[in-house]
Amino acid sequence: MTKMTRHTNFILAAAVTSILCACDLETSDSGDLDGMWHLVRVDTLSTSGVKQMDGEKIYWSFQYKLLQVDDKTGARNSALLRFEHAGGTLRLHTPYVYDRTNGDSPLTDVSLIAPFGINALENNFTVERLNGSKMIINDNYLRLYFKKM
Repeated sequence: MTKMTRHTNFILAAAVTSILCACDLETSDSGDLDGMWHLVRVDTLSTSGVKQMDGEKIYWSFQYKLLQVDDKTGARNSALLRFEHAGGTLRLHTPYVYDRTNGDSPLTDVSLIAPFGINALENNFTVERLNGSKMIINDNYLRLYFKKM
């Protein structure tokens, strides 16, 4: 290896190291919860009603501390919510209407997020099952079944 090649390799290695050290990476410790989930079934616990949602395009996407609920058909507005996942509970709170053009605005009408299985501006769920492919949660009113995408 020539002296010039060693010098170039050293400069390249130093540049890559400084770039990597300059980045602050925020990581999530939500484990299997992170990612996109397709809502495939909703059970109404008080009536034993079951609604298959496989054909619907309702998705929940978890990343770091945010949940985005989205109807991929475009028929409904998307929303952003903060979430906390600890132990066997999932707490959703502080919802916003997702609007990058005009700015996200606080959501005050729960009917805008009800089609996504969220029935309160602050909704607490019990996590019944969570692994790399399936999630089942309930809030004592609804049991929601998801498949990981």
